[in-house]
Amino acid sequence: MQSDQPATFDATALGHYISQRETAIYGQAVADVFGFHALQLGWPGYDLLAQSRIPYKHYLHEHALKESALLCEPEFLPLAENSVDLICMPHVLEHCHDPRQALREAFRVLVPEGTLILTGVTPFSCLGLRAKLGWFKQAGAFKRLFTARRIRDWLNVLGFEIIQSNYLMHALPINDFNWLQRQASLEKWGACTFGMTGGVYFLVAKKRVLNVRLLKPDWKKSPLNQALQAQKSRTRIQNKVQKQLKCADVDTKLD
Repeated sequence: MQSDQPATFDATALGHYISQRETAIYGQAVADVFGFHALQLGWPGYDLLAQSRIPYKHYLHEHALKESALLCEPEFLPLAENSVDLICMPHVLEHCHDPRQALREAFRVLVPEGTLILTGVTPFSCLGLRAKLGWFKQAGAFKRLFTARRIRDWLNVLGFEIIQSNYLMHALPINDFNWLQRQASLEKWGACTFGMTGGVYFLVAKKRVLNVRLLKPDWKKSPLNQALQAQKSRTRIQNKVQKQLKCADVDTKLD
């Protein structure tokens, strides 16, 4: 199985800088999710579930690496319905052939109230422009970049509820480690721009399932209930008559 997504972002200083920031925010997010099974799709060079308290962790990738527990495509997950509590999808939608199908699969395998965490490159940013021009080769060949707003719309249609939305990578995407470190002030300033300068979006969503209310039959209006009530009345009358007859027999004997 061939894929355009490389094994790691660490090929260059820019990729290493982005992966460090994303790994840190993934670690904070997964630490607050509980359950039995957690799943990471993509990014086989990184363990985004390292800080998770979920006991059973699974890693599905499209690359034949030793770290991969199972090889699969994100559009067709070999997992049962309602079987996973947490799914991490770092830069998966940008590389898969059908991103909406990948989200549908994530919704299918998640348990009710399960958590989906995903990241992607913002197209209208300096990093997105660099990726479109092919100057971000360590991230692979992007098939298409999507805005966070479009991803949120897709998630809402499927039945997800967005509980956290954030942006990372406000620094200029210069492929030099020293220059990236000097732009720490831009990262702090980027938090005040409401994501307008963020090169990577970060979304956390919950799978919501509407509660089903069982409609019980109205026994008060049921013919069967009326028949039962009539039978109870007849039984009550018969018992009363028998009691009166017994009392009359006792009085006769006493006389």
